Amino acid sequence: MSSSQLAMKFLSQMDMIAAGVTDMDKCIEVMSEVFILAGKGDYVMGGSTRNSHGQRIWFPPEPKFDGMPKGGPDQRFMALPGYLGGRFRVCGNKWYGSNVHNPAKHGLPRSILLMTLNDAETARPLAIMEANILSGMRTGAVVGLSAKYLARDDSETLGVIAAGPISKFSATAIIKALPSLKKVVVYDINEEAAKRFCTEIGEQLDIDVSVVNRFEDAVRGQDVITSAISGDHTPLFEDKWLKEGSLLTLPGRANVEEDYLRHAYIVPDCWEMQKTYKIEGMMLPKEERTIPHLQLHNMIDRGEIKESDIHDLGKIAAGIASIEKNSNKKRYFISNGTILQDIGWGMTMYESALQKGLGQDLVLWEKPYRI
Repeated sequence: MSSSQLAMKFLSQMDMIAAGVTDMDKCIEVMSEVFILAGKGDYVMGGSTRNSHGQRIWFPPEPKFDGMPKGGPDQRFMALPGYLGGRFRVCGNKWYGSNVHNPAKHGLPRSILLMTLNDAETARPLAIMEANILSGMRTGAVVGLSAKYLARDDSETLGVIAAGPISKFSATAIIKALPSLKKVVVYDINEEAAKRFCTEIGEQLDIDVSVVNRFEDAVRGQDVITSAISGDHTPLFEDKWLKEGSLLTLPGRANVEEDYLRHAYIVPDCWEMQKTYKIEGMMLPKEERTIPHLQLHNMIDRGEIKESDIHDLGKIAAGIASIEKNSNKKRYFISNGTILQDIGWGMTMYESALQKGLGQDLVLWEKPYRI
């Protein structure tokens, strides 16, 4: 490449797989590094708070123009920009669209994701990459990381709700993070999907995996519970079902009882991001507001929970905060995902691709038209 030529790597899904994007052990290791950096504050995300999850295109619930998508719980486009420090020192952006009807109507995944990386000083684009697997892997790895830092050391059972791709990533990561686990149970409204989950995870990870017929049975008495439910309905995790000392670790939505929140360790992926969700959500018309964990925010506003008692997973990973890991106190990990996780895993894949000679060079210019 000449001194004036500007080129970047394009990494297809096959390139990403060859680079190692499905390596869960490595992904958990990188996520630990990312969370430690986040806990120390060596990052910037988008928005005026520097902690926004991302900018979403909010389609109206009743569009006035032909062809405009109709807004809904899973019909969206989002851009997630950010900067990650430490050894990464890189900016990135994840751009994706999501439509819950894609699989049935179009034969496509629900979400389609792209990731870009840029040099943080010069803004030079480094790579554009397929990000469906990358995003799913980092989501699961974060759930596994939460189990590593928050679950009791004697945890033996895992309950899984919903047998889709994210639950497969999450269960894989939890099993790898907790060598003490002996049994996994899975519940899904689609029993055939649950059976396929059992076969795949059981064979891949050599662990006892079985189907249960009720949501409650995947929760009651389990040491660790994870759920990745999509769609409109989010069932209630009843406090009486949740075992003392258990970890409820979620890469998505959940309904829990207020008494559970009053007495559990509450550990978010990034509390400042959760607060920004509320700030941004309140700017929408009331009927369109979707504020994650609004119940928790309301309890804090009423003085029923102290904000000072909420500690990010990154602060725990960095040794800035702690919990009594082997106590009987329940623990609740809430995660909506951050661009920092995508940047960390994306940069790792970019470096691997360079080492292995993967991908295509896309030339933006041989010489800039004007400077």
